[in-house]
Amino acid sequence: MKPDITYVRKKFDEFNKICFDGQLPTIPIRMSTARNYIGSVRYQVKRNLTGQIVYSDFVLCISTRFDLSEAEVEDTILHEMIHLYVYSNGIQDTAPHGEVFRRMMDELNMRFHRHITVAHRFNEETTNTDMHIKPHVLCVTRLENGKCCVTVCARTRIFDIYRTLSLSPLVREMQWYYSVDPFFNRFPNSLTAKLYRITVEELKEHLKTAVPLECDGRRMLRKKE
Repeated sequence: MKPDITYVRKKFDEFNKICFDGQLPTIPIRMSTARNYIGSVRYQVKRNLTGQIVYSDFVLCISTRFDLSEAEVEDTILHEMIHLYVYSNGIQDTAPHGEVFRRMMDELNMRFHRHITVAHRFNEETTNTDMHIKPHVLCVTRLENGKCCVTVCARTRIFDIYRTLSLSPLVREMQWYYSVDPFFNRFPNSLTAKLYRITVEELKEHLKTAVPLECDGRRMLRKKE
């Protein structure tokens, strides 16, 4: 499922009453399409007149980028609610997921038969549910050993990566493409020339709608037919 703000608010209020005895403050909820987290609690850090650190202006952010089970979404909300409890009560923990956090997590898991974890593991199954449409500039390389690789380039580093791959003795040939296929969301936006192995068959399937590009080291243009 991909939750909406109504669902998250409902679960937040429900869990606040059942799991936290209604002690958590009601905070704004924002939905995002972030790919580097499932849930997050944002806040401002200030010092009061005595120099003590105070956390305020909390916002609960939940990503809708991935298609998760309802139990995973609920556990994510509970995970962030533990953070909110710690921060809003000024509790000093040993780390962001320190002794206090883990103690509360273990207690909620035991009392309510949950499966809250310290961090959500982005396995291949989770990553493959990312169907967000976004533009990619990517380089497909054929290596001297015959292997095929792909590099999804950060926009600010395209020409740096071009120069590195052009000079590499490991690269036999390279071809550049523009694509909005969500398949390429699973690869990180590379700041350097990192090569990710891919089969020719899989790549061929996902380049059907891609636009071939050509680069001269200074400009990236649509390849002439």
